[in-house]
Amino acid sequence: MFPEITKHPDYLSPQSFAWCKELAARSGKYEFTWNGVVDGTPGETVLTDKLAAVMGGKVLDVGCGHGEYTNRWAAYVEEIVGLDVTEGFLETANLHRKPNVRYVQGDTHHSLPFGDDAFDVAYTKKGPGSWYKEGNRVVRPGGKVIFYHPGDGNGEGGELGLCFPGIFQPPTLGTPILDRVQERLESSGLVDIHMSRIRESVWIPSVEDVLNMLCFGQRERYSHYVRETCYAGIVSQFEKHATTQGIRTTGFYYLIEAAASG
Repeated sequence: MFPEITKHPDYLSPQSFAWCKELAARSGKYEFTWNGVVDGTPGETVLTDKLAAVMGGKVLDVGCGHGEYTNRWAAYVEEIVGLDVTEGFLETANLHRKPNVRYVQGDTHHSLPFGDDAFDVAYTKKGPGSWYKEGNRVVRPGGKVIFYHPGDGNGEGGELGLCFPGIFQPPTLGTPILDRVQERLESSGLVDIHMSRIRESVWIPSVEDVLNMLCFGQRERYSHYVRETCYAGIVSQFEKHATTQGIRTTGFYYLIEAAASG
């Protein structure tokens, strides 16, 4: 029904450096371009409540993107630093930063550009997961480190893959993300670790939203290709599977709370 769209020469792997750079060049923001109506409590609300309980002093936001979430904490802290690898996102962030907010470009696959015990709290909101050990180093002993990552469905979810086979991932068994997270936690030095799995239901209300999901962060030529080759099929499948609210999808996230051991 659908072509193998990821084999198009202009396709960019989501979350890759090139993909982030393209997204920043097009909008300056890491901000979804489709509508999604959450059914119940959003996972990010759970994260925000956890952070509100520990927020204070000097704080590090890893994978801060264009800084909108970073800025919201300015009134609660002495200083908050946003770290991101993508220059274009940081340019946007600096246009709107509060006086006690600053932004630093850096790659979590290398040492974080901060001294030992530099922060009281560090967190990531759907950001990179390659800084667990460095998080233990840059946060003072006893300080909180909180990670919020996309999680495994382990056979659940994947509704878009069932509705639109070949262009979205179907449900898959296994927990590769959890396995990687646990491996990194074991070598991180972090202590008092608590992990929870959050289920989030989101309605995707229209065909245009499905197309925007497919083309998010992609080059213009690729987006044109997807619309030309997939539009009719997406309309047909959407009409077949959607309710009056759209298509219901299920996402999973891991929320990890820990403390630095020093």
